[in-house]
Amino acid sequence: MTDTEPLLLTLAAPAFDARSLRPIWKQIADRLHSACADGLLLGDARLPGEIRMAEIFGVTRVTMRRALARLQQEGILQARKGVGIFVRPMPLRYRLDHGNRFADGLDPPAAKIGATTLAMERGQAEAEEAEALHLSPGDAVIRLTRLRVVDDAPVYLSRKTFPADTLPRFEAAYAARSSVRDVFEAHGIAGYRRVQTRVSGGFATDAEAVALRLSPRTPVLRTVALNAAPDGRIIEYSLGTWPLTAVELVLTPYDPSQTEPFDAD
Repeated sequence: MTDTEPLLLTLAAPAFDARSLRPIWKQIADRLHSACADGLLLGDARLPGEIRMAEIFGVTRVTMRRALARLQQEGILQARKGVGIFVRPMPLRYRLDHGNRFADGLDPPAAKIGATTLAMERGQAEAEEAEALHLSPGDAVIRLTRLRVVDDAPVYLSRKTFPADTLPRFEAAYAARSSVRDVFEAHGIAGYRRVQTRVSGGFATDAEAVALRLSPRTPVLRTVALNAAPDGRIIEYSLGTWPLTAVELVLTPYDPSQTEPFDAD
């Protein structure tokens, strides 16, 4: 028995409206969604298994599966393979244009922050990358794909592209601490700043869903950002994906009094 069962039994007690008015699985999803929004089901709370959930609500597994799938797609619940289904923590507030490190942008500060390098490769610039970095299509670039995890929940998937000619020793400089900041400093670039950030909405692709532990087509926020060296050269083109319900993005004005105001890691 999980700690959430007493509350779930309370949620399941009222009779459902007629199916003709609203499908039962949607009514269950609504009740669970409201419990999460109202703080009755707290972030990281683990729900019972699908069979037990169906017993609690007096429905078939198919009905319960549809309700849980909808909440996972909305980003309210999170399935952890081999562990169970959990309530996603309340959204983090992240200041996109503030702080020297990823951790500095989090509000409130997180207990545990991790970064996993998923891929790093050299290749030829695609049209969009070339335009952003002021290169010619086909010029050499370095692509870095990383996942940021905050308190065991993935919150940010990024693909960063860098001009290879500007950062020829990228791999060696990155190897020690998996830090883009170290790469820039190793090439004599300090005081870089973010010169552009664009935010839009979308739905998670299959690959993004796997990395961020979401159901495919879950709503996400997408960011496109450019970092520049002090001389104005664009040295990083970054595409980011954030679970919509996991983070609130805040853009703050550039403060020139800060030496390294924007995060490149």
